[in-house]
This record gives sequence, structure tokens and C-alpha cells, in this order.
Amino acid sequence: MSDYERRIECLKAVEVLCYSLCMNLLDEEVLAARAAKSALFDLFADDRMIVLQGADRDRLVRKRSIARALELMATQKGTVPSVG
Repeated sequence: MSDYERRIECLKAVEVLCYSLCMNLLDEEVLAARAAKSALFDLFADDRMIVLQGADRDRLVRKRSIARALELMATQKGTVPSVG
């Protein structure tokens, strides 16, 4: 299996987790999809994705997904959901 194929398989394994995290934070499907797409692009480029497994990989996915969701939230003036 090529490096490209391994990266794609890793992303397929975490795609739902990534989108779910973004959706929970943003509470809007279009924004969540955009944030998840950005996070998945980041993860594709991250060499740790093909090395890490299990909880370690999930931790990396959570970190990137949350970061991208918060970044997008910060750019959406007037549509930022209240926290708490």
C-alpha cells in the first residue's frame, strides 16, 4: 500500500469523529463540514497520522478538529454560538 493510500485509510477511520466534533462545537452543518474538511486536510499532511493508533490518533484528531472549529467560529462574526 502506498503512502497516499495509507493516509486516506487513516482519514476514513477518523472522518466521523472529526465531523462529529466540529458539529458539536459549531451546531451548523455547513460550518461543521467546512471545519472538518480543513481538519482532515491538516491530518492528511501530518505524518503522525500514519504512525499513531487508537487513543493517540483520536487525540490528534480531536486537537485538529477543535482547533479548526474554533478558528472558523472566530471568523463568523454574529453567528458565534454562546458558550455555557
